[in-house]
Amino acid sequence: MHKNNFCCLLMLLAICSWSHPLFAQDYRIYTRIFHQSEATPETKPEVIARSLTIWHAGKAYDWIDQVGELVIYDPTERRYTIISDPHKLGCTVDFSELRNFQKVARAKAQEYLEDLSKSQSTQADREIAKIQFQLDPDFMVVPELEGSKIRFESPVMAYRIETVVAPNVDTAEAFRQYADWAAQLNYVLHGQSLIPGPRLVVNEELRQRNLIPVRVQLSLNDEVGTKLTAEHNIQWDLSQTDRERIRDWQAVLQDPQYEYVDFQKYQRTVLQD
Repeated sequence: MHKNNFCCLLMLLAICSWSHPLFAQDYRIYTRIFHQSEATPETKPEVIARSLTIWHAGKAYDWIDQVGELVIYDPTERRYTIISDPHKLGCTVDFSELRNFQKVARAKAQEYLEDLSKSQSTQADREIAKIQFQLDPDFMVVPELEGSKIRFESPVMAYRIETVVAPNVDTAEAFRQYADWAAQLNYVLHGQSLIPGPRLVVNEELRQRNLIPVRVQLSLNDEVGTKLTAEHNIQWDLSQTDRERIRDWQAVLQDPQYEYVDFQKYQRTVLQD
């Protein structure tokens, strides 16, 4: 799998952060992403990516080691800062920019659907159904085991999520906000993930139930039956090593070796590899 796709998968299944310094709590989540195909069920699920997310002082620091990328979520300033260590390159993107990108992407998707509708083929019909669902998702929500597990079913894709109860309603709301922005950023930045609509629906349902996911499985009804699973190990405090990592990441923001460019140039440069 292309190394830039690691970021797509991680952000696609990403979990939460805090939305306001008032509710800020230092904690960490270690994530592993597994990939498996129903076409080869005998194959052991492959760990394709690992990430560490640390929350501190109202911000989330996402470090994806395989690609050397740091993504800093800053809800107070309403922006992301993204840094590629291999390229010594960085950029910022405002939440308002992400919204505009999503509007443009939705319009292009609608145009693509119109073109597909002119083709009378089974393959075109499947593609139309897949894209239309992502634009206007409608899951059947099925709680299990007293609400600790939830299924989101549809003919196009399905989520199976294991959860824990959030410490409070503010945590659940912050989860939704961060996961929403992560899905939108991933779709724009790497261009390989799904349209974020379905994940936004899942995020809102979890928020309403005051839940945080600890295991997320996404099954796609594609040619090979793709399954992606994210396992999240949550620790509600930080170690000394975690705090040293934060200081190192903050120092990178002031390092003159890193060139800051606009979002489009960053995206082009990173995707070329």
